[in-house]
Amino acid sequence: MEFFKIHRDIPFMRHALIFNAISFNATFALAVFFLFSRGLHLSVEFTGGTLMEVNYTQAADVEKIRGTVAGLGLTDVQVQNFGTSRDVMIRLPAQKA
Repeated sequence: MEFFKIHRDIPFMRHALIFNAISFNATFALAVFFLFSRGLHLSVEFTGGTLMEVNYTQAADVEKIRGTVAGLGLTDVQVQNFGTSRDVMIRLPAQKA
């Protein structure tokens, strides 16, 4: 005598189209929401400016480089390491004339 009817087949794919539509709509809605709330963060490649990749013979002191660049009177300059500790990337946005 069987008290509990156990189904061994779980019908995951029966609802695949519905789940895909919900997932696509949720992802699209989130993308549009964040596009309008946060906007696009355009880098030097799209806004113009200068990108310098500097290589030192020993580990670079990024804070010292930031201080030197700040002493030049440039604003919104990004200085960061990339690759190894000897490689430094300096991004200078386009300056208004």
